[in-house]
Amino acid sequence: MTTFNSSSVNARHNRPSTTGRTLLEFHYLKNGVYADPYKVHSVNIFALGTSGNADEFLDLSAGSTLYGLVASSMEASGKSMMVFSGNAAESAYVDAVTASSIYKKETGKYGVVLKPGLQWVQLTTGSHASPNTYDSSTVGRYFDIWTVQDQNGGGKVTYIHEFELFDDTIISLNEPLMVETRQKLSQKYINKNSKVDLQITTDHTVTNRNVSESIKNIFTDSVINNAAIRIIKYKDDVSTGLPYTEIQAWTSTGVSITSGDTVLYSWDTSDSAVGVGTYEVQTSSVILGQNILSDKFTLVVR
Repeated sequence: MTTFNSSSVNARHNRPSTTGRTLLEFHYLKNGVYADPYKVHSVNIFALGTSGNADEFLDLSAGSTLYGLVASSMEASGKSMMVFSGNAAESAYVDAVTASSIYKKETGKYGVVLKPGLQWVQLTTGSHASPNTYDSSTVGRYFDIWTVQDQNGGGKVTYIHEFELFDDTIISLNEPLMVETRQKLSQKYINKNSKVDLQITTDHTVTNRNVSESIKNIFTDSVINNAAIRIIKYKDDVSTGLPYTEIQAWTSTGVSITSGDTVLYSWDTSDSAVGVGTYEVQTSSVILGQNILSDKFTLVVR
């Protein structure tokens, strides 16, 4: 699991369940830089459908003023399983919230949390008096279609992503599951004043002989949770005090996990506390209830 404003959620690549809280993130970049559009209008959730193509949910009628956007008939027809609308900061999200909203995490980064009990409004009718309620979904693949307006007065554009919901997040075994986890820091050197994503890759190996391949294959997806990172700087003069300075105490803020279980942490070396020298990076994460500490990786800022 990961957290969203301190609430536990499952990221889209972390084998979310049909009845859990699924975090669907959306990153917006312009010219290679995270940026905010004028407005993120809505997020529509659709089952993958028979065609396997999101076109069936869009208005593709020639000459239509809504061409390329979610067709207005989708909500009335019941094909829209959930519609997120309204904007708020991530800090406004609490686990007990029942009103759907699109939350801004930071510049260019947004998210919605799909969970049973959310109420949503048909945007085509604005029927706030009789909101719909999202209960739960069946196992399968889904589209999340984000409608975004880049500039005030500009046209709206849809961005289409996919996610999958599972019911095999609970498994039964007749012996303890033994998993070996190995991690590696991708960077060795960073130039001073760079702002980079530190990348710690992760590999898992299930060592049980009697565990089926279907269970072993679960560990090809993202399975680590609650990742945190710590950074210290080795002192040149170790004659007094501790031989290091703690640059970043253990934190999960700003730490994310990719679909391949790579841990990312954005580190700005232009900070006055970060000087040229040798650093040590270590991560902590949870897998199968065990707190896993990585090796201590050496990193040089030059």
